[in-house]
Amino acid sequence: MMPPVMPGPDYSCAVVVKCFSWDPFVERQLARMQEVASGFDVYLSVDNTSGTVNPPRQDNILMTNQAEMIALGLADRYEKGSLLWWNADYTHYQVFQKIPDYDYYLFIEYDAWVLGGVRKLMDRVVGSGAETVTLVRRDMKNWFWAKFCQDLYPGESCRASLNCITIHSRAALAFLFEKRKEMSRRKDISFWPLSEAVILSELVPAGFRCECLSEFGDISRYEWFPPVLEDDLDFRAGAEMAFIHPVLDRSRYIKSLLLHTHFVKDYFWPGSSLRRELSRFPGAVRPSEIGRAALARGVARVVERVRGY
Repeated sequence: MMPPVMPGPDYSCAVVVKCFSWDPFVERQLARMQEVASGFDVYLSVDNTSGTVNPPRQDNILMTNQAEMIALGLADRYEKGSLLWWNADYTHYQVFQKIPDYDYYLFIEYDAWVLGGVRKLMDRVVGSGAETVTLVRRDMKNWFWAKFCQDLYPGESCRASLNCITIHSRAALAFLFEKRKEMSRRKDISFWPLSEAVILSELVPAGFRCECLSEFGDISRYEWFPPVLEDDLDFRAGAEMAFIHPVLDRSRYIKSLLLHTHFVKDYFWPGSSLRRELSRFPGAVRPSEIGRAALARGVARVVERVRGY
């Protein structure tokens, strides 16, 4: 049952929107968050490892890159993707070092959204006594990465979460920062754990009160796929809390559909769901792009099978 809205004591909260690019969509997302999170300090945390991201100069923009993360004492290790994709929590510690004085930190990816109000959410979180809120993965037996993390987190000690929206108390964030630096000094970790495995696997045994995001709102549209088109979402909607991910503009939305769809079943069959969805955007996707995307998807699946992940 969702905790009631409770005013509780006064508390400070930093709302941190995370991104790795700057374009009109990211700008719109930041402006929306600044509007709905009035009363809280809203920051933009920008991964500028590429050196090409140039948001406007504002007081609440926190620039970072991979070199700065390593300088914090965090290991330059990852098993897939890139350093800050695999270790998404690294950014949290850099933010914490720069703005250490808030009671709570709400981290949200640029393509995620909180319906129902950030203030309402945070009042509920604070009123519940939770020190960390994230989407807890319940079915660990079917979580792909669990088997790779068994050396560090054996058996049921391995806990995982989806962290597109994550809330930490100051104490929880400080604890995780120290744990990650301690982990980074070790030489005996063969498989470097992704952030999804680290947060709860470290916090729960240490006695921190961790709650699932589903305790505070609807999560039926909170996964990596399928995406939600920006134009289809009323960002101001509703008294009921809901968490959305990913929310994308048109170009990103189409790209996501092409990247993650099973083409034989979902495009090339007449009347398929992908074919119907793409018909909403006449002329946006050429037939040659469909072919290339299908080929790329097939190659990616083969590589995944060969590598094991």
